[in-house]
Amino acid sequence: MTDDARLTAGTRELLQAVYALMKQRGDWPTFTAVDLWVDRHLGIEDAQAALLAVPDAFLFRPWQAHGFSNNDPVRLTLRGVTACDDGPEDLQLLERFVAWTVDLERSDTSPAETPLIVNSKAFAEHEGLPIGSPDDINEPPTAGTSTASDAATITPSQAPPNMEAKAIAAEVDAAQGLVARLRVLVDLLPGFWTGSGWASQSPWLWHLTVDRPRLRPYRRVHGVDGLLKYAETTERERTAAASAMLHRLNDTQPSDHTDMPTGFSEEQTTPVQDHSLDVLLSLLREEIVDSCQAPLRADLYDEAVFAAFRRLEDEVQQRSGNSAIGDVLIKSAFKEKQNPIRISDRDGDMDRMVQLFAGAIGLFKGDRSHKDHPSLPCVSRRECLRILAHASSLLDLLDRDLDRAPAVRGYQYDQGDLTLWIERAGARVQVWLDETVPLTTRSFQPGTLVVDVSAVSPGEHRVHLVDGTRHGPAHPVWLVRDPQRSTWYRITEVGVPLYKDALGQQLLDISGVRLEVLEGGVASQRVAPTRETYQVGHYVEWHSSHSRVQGGPAWARDRDGGPLRPLGDTSYLLDGQPSAAVHEERLMRISIEPGILRLHRDDAVPLRVLGHYTDGTATWTEPLNSPKVESTDEKVAFFTKNTVRAKHPGITTLRCQQDGCYAEALVNVAAHPRWTVTEILTGLPPVSGIACTPKGLVVSTRGRHIWRVDVSDGAYRMVTAVPPVSAHDQGTDTIAARDDGELAVRLLGDRRILVLHHSDDYQSSEIVTPEAEGVPMTFAWDSEALLIAMHDGALYRVDMDGTATEITRVQGTPIGMATSADSVHVLCAPSPGPATGDDYNRLWSIPLTDINATTDLLQDHKLAGLNGITLTESSILLSDFNGGRLLSLRNNRIREVAAGLTNPSQLATTDSGDTYLADFGAGAIHRLLP
Repeated sequence: MTDDARLTAGTRELLQAVYALMKQRGDWPTFTAVDLWVDRHLGIEDAQAALLAVPDAFLFRPWQAHGFSNNDPVRLTLRGVTACDDGPEDLQLLERFVAWTVDLERSDTSPAETPLIVNSKAFAEHEGLPIGSPDDINEPPTAGTSTASDAATITPSQAPPNMEAKAIAAEVDAAQGLVARLRVLVDLLPGFWTGSGWASQSPWLWHLTVDRPRLRPYRRVHGVDGLLKYAETTERERTAAASAMLHRLNDTQPSDHTDMPTGFSEEQTTPVQDHSLDVLLSLLREEIVDSCQAPLRADLYDEAVFAAFRRLEDEVQQRSGNSAIGDVLIKSAFKEKQNPIRISDRDGDMDRMVQLFAGAIGLFKGDRSHKDHPSLPCVSRRECLRILAHASSLLDLLDRDLDRAPAVRGYQYDQGDLTLWIERAGARVQVWLDETVPLTTRSFQPGTLVVDVSAVSPGEHRVHLVDGTRHGPAHPVWLVRDPQRSTWYRITEVGVPLYKDALGQQLLDISGVRLEVLEGGVASQRVAPTRETYQVGHYVEWHSSHSRVQGGPAWARDRDGGPLRPLGDTSYLLDGQPSAAVHEERLMRISIEPGILRLHRDDAVPLRVLGHYTDGTATWTEPLNSPKVESTDEKVAFFTKNTVRAKHPGITTLRCQQDGCYAEALVNVAAHPRWTVTEILTGLPPVSGIACTPKGLVVSTRGRHIWRVDVSDGAYRMVTAVPPVSAHDQGTDTIAARDDGELAVRLLGDRRILVLHHSDDYQSSEIVTPEAEGVPMTFAWDSEALLIAMHDGALYRVDMDGTATEITRVQGTPIGMATSADSVHVLCAPSPGPATGDDYNRLWSIPLTDINATTDLLQDHKLAGLNGITLTESSILLSDFNGGRLLSLRNNRIREVAAGLTNPSQLATTDSGDTYLADFGAGAIHRLLP
């Protein structure tokens, strides 16, 4: 009769309950979940006793003597799965997966150093299982495709908002559940992989990095029965080997024969296993057991103590590279100026380590080295075991050497997943939270570990790594729930005086509050009139009500003094509800911007490290000052003074650590093809305007500041601040540069043009007020004057004193302009009004020598949603704001240069042929490689 046939009906129901919970959860259930389920549905009040009564062949035993702890997973063996409904079918799929993996490994011809990665999607396609392929899941390469590294791991991602609203077909749902269960069953096999990962939101998408030598035994395994036999045989051999390691030397009773009965000879003694000693030895370090087990079983206690501490001394010698002994060795090992054993960074602790190790080795080993009888002999097994435990604890301390122990260098938290940047840790490393809670590993790749913290409460915690006997130091982490409030109004000053006139001669009977504002990614400040009482540091909802008293214009001073600034009408008063910050400002994470750099040799481009902060109510980002960024290969590229410099072709990773957080970026230096679209700046507020000047690329981001990527060193820095020119001025918009660097800036909410002078690097300006009807929409330089296109299609030449001369009129609403030596190109959107069926962009080419020869270059193309224009030597480039594309117009043919952008807007081209593209919605600037 087989083991399966001897199972009682109650045991089968219990196994089925565990397997059903696994199918429901996608992983083995905890004892708490099993206990609650079997109590409610099976009437089993003592789940602990019921589980322990299941035969070993069907259920993995808990490691604790008392049984399962609440959070322990309850796992069936492969034999246990066969006793469950759907179990045999699942095991048949498991056997086919193993055979498929073996075939892939045999047919793989890549170099031995290249890992082989298999994934569930490829296997599902092989089996004809329709698991789907959501675009938002980042999968590793297709099975059978070797990669140079395991960097292409599956990373958890959030499903698109509309996924929850879509009903997944029953067939797809069943296939996804089946493939998700397969990953859980694979984990029950003797391991043939070195790394694994899966997507938290889509557990049916997973992968394994194959260990080729450990996979080879599976070549001789055939069928489900063969798989069960191999798994059970391997487990028995592993258990036997572990037992033999503890008992291989001497398993006889103690040699004390003083109480033997008369006439009982020593030869008649039958060897008996000493199980109590085996249990006690399991508490000691394996190195200590190997060294002293034989004399301990022979009751030679002093010899056992000597062997243990001699082994400890030898370990110190090996780690310090010093063959000295005694006090000389210990002082050199812990106090040496170069490469000491560092258990702690505090000098006082290191002094105590010298005392601790020197005292222990001197007392327990030195006292027995040169004497027939030690001064402090060990007289009993109990005392000997306690001394041996002390030697084990000292070895544990050596494993906490900060230069050898597994360590967390930084972390990144993303709403349920904690990504740790680790070093000196293998694939079986375990992460502990607050010294007591083991965390579930989602994926491991060399240098990076992702663990599940979705059930951990927000706040400050400490994590440390355990890799075998090596324990790493604790590393603080902040788990902060993202408040999702990226638009906010924070009060920075109350009781701001408001005036009735621009001279400040008459105070109003109301005051204002000064607000720090973040709207649409753009930071600004404003003063709002109010009769409410607020506190500095609080947030306030942006809500106002009409004042009962007739209002009027008002003025207020900047925070640092200076002239009065107009505020607008005081008829509406701020009365929004205030809310306080939940906690002090915390750094949630850091990011390196851009995250991927594609460069040519000798390129120098800006690189920023952003800190992402929260106080529990609002979130914001700030650039870090003087970040320390390391390159894994400085021969390829290196970071210096907020700039990345490319030296030689190759790939390197840039890494940064700040306050426990870390971030990475990839640099690829190669002969990238012409017009490859690369990111030069990311993580910006909405980029509204760019222009090329002799000193570098100038950038406008809808705020009050103008920035520049300096051509001299490639760094991105602020060059000037633009003052508000009216109460309606909402910040900077598009910009245009003259050949010498003179800069014209369009102001949102104001029809005037601000001209910044290049002669003093934009520290002075003048306002140009066009003496013409209409609102300026776009402009370009024409020698000392501006060509300005108004909202009604009128094109003017405007001098610096405002004198305007009409040149021509075009159909549509101008939105972009570019000039050449003999012509002007004006890009127009459809005119406002009802749809006519002909609502397309127009691109008017206006020869300056013959205005009547104006033509529409887009007449045959019927394009809509265009926004920006620039001229290159060979073509006209156009940005498709709505479609996220960059288009090229040449010889009346449209070609797509790039796609997948967010909201491409203004374009700019340098004399050397570099083209830059502002991506308004993404807060980024792209570069087209020449």
